[in-house]
Amino acid sequence: MDNAEHQRQPNPRGSGGELRTEIVNAALRLVEDTPDPSAITLRGVARQAGITAPSIYSHFENLDAVMAAVIDLAFDKLLSVLKDARAEGHKAVARLRALCRAYVAFAVDSPRLYNLLFSQEKVTVLRQVESGLLPPKQVDTMPGADAFAMLVQAVTACVEEGNSTSTDPQRDATLLWTALHGYVTLLHTTADFPWPARDDMLDQYANHLAHLTD
Repeated sequence: MDNAEHQRQPNPRGSGGELRTEIVNAALRLVEDTPDPSAITLRGVARQAGITAPSIYSHFENLDAVMAAVIDLAFDKLLSVLKDARAEGHKAVARLRALCRAYVAFAVDSPRLYNLLFSQEKVTVLRQVESGLLPPKQVDTMPGADAFAMLVQAVTACVEEGNSTSTDPQRDATLLWTALHGYVTLLHTTADFPWPARDDMLDQYANHLAHLTD
């Protein structure tokens, strides 16, 4: 009997937070296993978690809210990967290049999860409600802000160590992120293209877009 079919044992009293986490993790597993995220339903999430669909409403208003929580969790996973990569480098340039490689590796290893981060049709209504009239996102409050901040900090550190001539680290980090995302997107759609070696490409992105001198 698989996950979707087993009868889940009720959580002890006072462990509602655990059930919320189980629901989000169940939805995340569905994202990783489902080619088209629009096929995910609240009933499917409940089945994956081993609970009844009405039980979800004690923690989430609707499926959009569940998917918003999955996106937050996915960004946390990306952030953890980037932190691990940053810890491996002793110099700023090495840390920046490691971040670029880790970002792409995450996207390649978890393509459906990565695509969800930037294909948020399921949370459009929720985001509209939360943001009022949908003003332009602020960099420090947007989903994935902490992950993007690491890239900005990495470029800034290169400048501070004298290995970058960047005069606007946030702008150049934006350009670098754009290149990384574009590369990942093309990898997902044109895997049979004769791509140059991945690390060489990513190092070139960092060299040129972060204005590295080392």
